[in-house]
Amino acid sequence: MFRLVAMFLLVFLSHPASAQQAFPFHNKPGAHAVGFRTVEQTDPSRSYGGKPRPIQTAIWYPAVKGGQAMRYDDYLQLLGWDDDFARSPAERDKVLAAWLKRVTEGKPAEQLAAERRDPRWAVRDAQALPGKFPVVIYSPSLSSNVFENAEMMEFLASHGYLVIASPALGVEGRWQKPDLAHAEAQAADIRFLVAYAQTLPQADPSRLAVAGFSWGGMANVLAAARDARIKALVSLDGSVRYQHGMLSTVPYLKPEQLRTPLLFLAQRPQPFERGLKYKPDTSGSILLKMKGADVYLLTMYAMEHFHFGSSYLRLDPLTFEEFSREEVAQSYALSARYVLNFLNGALRGERAGFDYLMKKPEQIGAAPHSVHSQLFPASR
Repeated sequence: MFRLVAMFLLVFLSHPASAQQAFPFHNKPGAHAVGFRTVEQTDPSRSYGGKPRPIQTAIWYPAVKGGQAMRYDDYLQLLGWDDDFARSPAERDKVLAAWLKRVTEGKPAEQLAAERRDPRWAVRDAQALPGKFPVVIYSPSLSSNVFENAEMMEFLASHGYLVIASPALGVEGRWQKPDLAHAEAQAADIRFLVAYAQTLPQADPSRLAVAGFSWGGMANVLAAARDARIKALVSLDGSVRYQHGMLSTVPYLKPEQLRTPLLFLAQRPQPFERGLKYKPDTSGSILLKMKGADVYLLTMYAMEHFHFGSSYLRLDPLTFEEFSREEVAQSYALSARYVLNFLNGALRGERAGFDYLMKKPEQIGAAPHSVHSQLFPASR
């Protein structure tokens, strides 16, 4: 994964985690078994290093029960070919090894091994469950991978959602730059997957949302500004909140005209002095300008920016401040439940889903004062 610590105002202190414990995802699965498959696609309308743009497509889906559960290492293997489908097995191993060396430096080897062998809910290539299901497109953070929030994607699939993701690639190479051209390239990837969803037998494309973390939580807003097929947006501490100046230059992005409901899960407020050091963009707020859509802003007090990506919690040698690793894991699980309930409201018309977002934390089994919920209703 690609770190932008300065950009997202994060400072990590030291607090070692148990070397043998894999990242605990505290939610129980829904009524459905989960299948997982990948598809090698390309977008011939766009160039990527002189070739058609690769779109490694990961799909989590409601499945018929049965089969051998995947290990987390099965997700890691996707890194070896996420922008080049022609790599040999040896070349893929080399890419994965280099990625792990860069990302997990400082993490105990036995802890990494425990994460890699951790069993998942998904079964590779499981038989798809008959029926039509709402669709969620997932857009990762800057230069990140399709399994960045695999636990949350499995959770949604177990509750009857068809989830589709692709890696966050640069315009002409693997790594993205934090500029508008790369954000728009990722938004175009989202629209590609929206079109692909129309072809899937399990998909109900009339009920489609796009979720994104960090940079992906800005690319999805750009995509929605040009694609009316997107009916709901989820932003996991998305850059749409932190890049107002850049976004104000986008001619087709008119926040006041967006009619797409948005759930924004935010990191805890940063100390004033940290803001002085890293100088966040406070020139405006896209969220407040979205007067034509309901905007739910939920501040998760136990979570910093990288805590919204479960692969960071699993693999990076993160350290924690006043909140423990277990408290962060509990908050991550709660975030997934918020996402599920928002989608139930936005795509399934369940009023109880929206009501869940505004309940006090202790009313939904969370620690008191761990979340602050705000609703900015449409036409305000």
